[in-house]
Amino acid sequence: MNYHTSYILDKDYYHESFEQSLPFSHRRQLKYPLVLLLVGLALFSMFKLQNNYLGYFLFALAILEVVAYKYQQPWWVARQRLTRAAGNEVTLRIDEQGISTEINAHKKQYSWPQIKEVLSTQKGIIIVTDKGARHYFPARVLNEEVIAFIFDKNKAT
Repeated sequence: MNYHTSYILDKDYYHESFEQSLPFSHRRQLKYPLVLLLVGLALFSMFKLQNNYLGYFLFALAILEVVAYKYQQPWWVARQRLTRAAGNEVTLRIDEQGISTEINAHKKQYSWPQIKEVLSTQKGIIIVTDKGARHYFPARVLNEEVIAFIFDKNKAT
């Protein structure tokens, strides 16, 4: 198998990547215990310790955590669009050696033993490397034969 394709890292790709990766992320739900702890400590510091500055600071941290959760996708997409890779073409190669990507003359190569896990999503696949890095590849640039090849190679190693 020697597959070669390319795609653009545009806003739609980043939104799709975030949405498809979120179910496998540790940030998929709000950290309720942390928010409750911060609010509890804020109330304790304001009413028992009589330290309003500390109480307001802890309330602000709780609000910041809620806002960060609420706007995590737009914030992540905006940060990705500010990188040098944004808007450029990615060249993807899949062969017997592994998976490689090239963008702006920056090449990443993952051999099959380096790929620890392959996760299937509704709109693509996520590969997890032995170092824990996750890479999303949309199904619109991969055909069924290539996806089956990736899963077979992952099972073989």
